[in-house]
Amino acid sequence: MSKQKTLLLILVLAVAVCYANISGLDVYALDEAKNAEAAREMFESGDYVIPYYNYQLRTDKPPLHYYFMAAGYSIFGVNEFGARFFSSLMGVFTIMITFLFARKHFGEKTGLNAALVLISSIHMALQFHMSVPDPYLVFFLTWAFYSFYEAYKTNNKWQLLSFYLAIGCGVLTKGPVAIGLPGLAALIFLFTQKDFKWKTIWRLQPFGGLLLALLISVPWFYAVHIQTDGAWTQEFFFKHNFSRFSDSMEGHSGSPLLTLAFVFGLGMLAFIPFSVQSFKNAWKERKDSAMMYVLISASVIVVFFAISSTKLPNYTVPSYPLIAILIGAYIAKIDNQWFAKLGNRIGLFFYAILLIGFPVGIYFGLKGDKSLNELTNLAFYFIPLAVVGIFILKQGIARKNIENVLWMNISVWCVTIMLFFHLIFPQVDGQNPVRQTLPEMDTSKTIIAFKRLNPAFVFALKREIPMYNDVETIKQIMGNQPSGYLISRTEFQEELEAIPGLEFQDKARDLFENPTTLVMKWGMD
Repeated sequence: MSKQKTLLLILVLAVAVCYANISGLDVYALDEAKNAEAAREMFESGDYVIPYYNYQLRTDKPPLHYYFMAAGYSIFGVNEFGARFFSSLMGVFTIMITFLFARKHFGEKTGLNAALVLISSIHMALQFHMSVPDPYLVFFLTWAFYSFYEAYKTNNKWQLLSFYLAIGCGVLTKGPVAIGLPGLAALIFLFTQKDFKWKTIWRLQPFGGLLLALLISVPWFYAVHIQTDGAWTQEFFFKHNFSRFSDSMEGHSGSPLLTLAFVFGLGMLAFIPFSVQSFKNAWKERKDSAMMYVLISASVIVVFFAISSTKLPNYTVPSYPLIAILIGAYIAKIDNQWFAKLGNRIGLFFYAILLIGFPVGIYFGLKGDKSLNELTNLAFYFIPLAVVGIFILKQGIARKNIENVLWMNISVWCVTIMLFFHLIFPQVDGQNPVRQTLPEMDTSKTIIAFKRLNPAFVFALKREIPMYNDVETIKQIMGNQPSGYLISRTEFQEELEAIPGLEFQDKARDLFENPTTLVMKWGMD
């Protein structure tokens, strides 16, 4: 296959996976709904300095992803497609620059493999389907990592400029982490190359470059600090950065092994049999400066979030493009002799059994969830994974055709991802509490919330839903408004039912969360 055809193939697959049905899935997940709504309120008000969610100050993240979403709303309308368009575009960009970087430094086959590793990662695809900051951070960090190495090796001023520009955009997307991760990786790399010298430091211009990066982000940080009297600054830096690292937040804690499970058991699920070996292979080839740099950069991200107190699956996604290169380089060199090692065969057999058991696991997982137990038929869509599992098991026993194993594995995961977004997840998504309860409500009436609120309601209604925390205020509102609805959770149902005139309307469990959304009403015939 020619280079042009390979490039086109990767582009087509990247677009197909990253944009798969982005308009057909509700903006529902908690973080996605908050971010999409904050961008909507920014777009509605025209105030691009202070972020609000439900018309209250939102301090979780800087605004660059809001700007992209506002642009999406301007072009495509305030809807799911507009909210997610640029997130998916970041995914396409990430895959393409990974392919180009890997091809340049490790060869055509490694470039193709690395891109296919990313394309066949269902967790990677899921991240680029969401209107959250992470797709943008992943792209900007990936761009920064690759640009640094190019600048280091070639002394290309444009690559150096790109490095600091990407960092500046990353800071405006998610904060100081965009400086820390590429900076630490670059520092360790220079030490390993025995090149931490004044001459090299001067050539890389870290002080001027950091100033450039800060010039991109600091004006907004300063403006929001002034306009919120420091409230945004204090909340963001101390609560959402330092506290997330030093203390677990919102119950998202765990062992460092949990981070490894996120990376290799979730992100690199399709390449479990090759993940550990790819790191070993990279260490063996550490004399290749490009290989050493990619290994260091991937390790910095994984270790950083492994020692962080707060652990979430999306935190380590920036490591995926780098790990994809390590895996791509490793599988580019293996042949049927790979089967000779017992450890390799055991890992492959374990993976094959995992694939064979996938439909069964999905079936019982859906059956065990009261809100989803009517969707057990969705398990049949995962039968292709079981089929390829049997094929892998057969080839492993015969110890031949490792290349066929790799291509069958990649192909079936690509098919599964397309089935997931177009056929499987839409049916699951249809069970979310907003889709279940909102059609039964007269949305022209007063709608308020008590103590807790699923944020997807705010985005769906595209208006403020006032939140109250005491029963007396609820009584006063009911006295002033002849009819309306109250949204809360079932944990507060007993307390709310004690209010005269407030009646049960509906309830539905929040998908992938423990709470159950409760809708009450008053003054309705």
